[in-house]
Amino acid sequence: MRIFSFTVFFIILNFLQSEVFAHGPTRQKVSQSMNVNAEIMMVWKIISNFKEFNWNPEIIETIAESNNVGSERVLKFKDGKKITQKLEKINEEKKIISWRITETDNDILPVNSYGAKISVKLEEDGTTNINYKAGFYRGFMGNDPPEELNDENSKKKVSKFIKKSLEGLKKIAEKN
Repeated sequence: MRIFSFTVFFIILNFLQSEVFAHGPTRQKVSQSMNVNAEIMMVWKIISNFKEFNWNPEIIETIAESNNVGSERVLKFKDGKKITQKLEKINEEKKIISWRITETDNDILPVNSYGAKISVKLEEDGTTNINYKAGFYRGFMGNDPPEELNDENSKKKVSKFIKKSLEGLKKIAEKN
């Protein structure tokens, strides 16, 4: 009886340990800021126009219904790939806009449950600060993802996308 009890105990313990270590992906976050030498209202006008995303040089076309919450936009990239986003919130007073990706090509952004938020604020030196934050899960939601869909690669591609978007936005805003 005692051997049976120890055997059952070790089987249960082994099962519980495997359950503890067998978990899916963790939420990843990327946040980047940039100051631009442009008036806050001009920067906000560019960012808050959900019908346009011409500030990322990889995007060749933006197709959108409207600038209303719930609207969708499709971003078409140079290589023919697409990302579809849905406008979640827009706050004119606080100068914050947020959206979710509803459909993505994993070669561009290997993510799941991606949400982004951009806010702008006036700095003491007269520049406008743009803060772009994204939260997401990697491209593969199960355990043992392939390299191209793991946390590291997903975060790397999101970081690169945000950086290009901010750099393009800076170029457009400072030109006007």
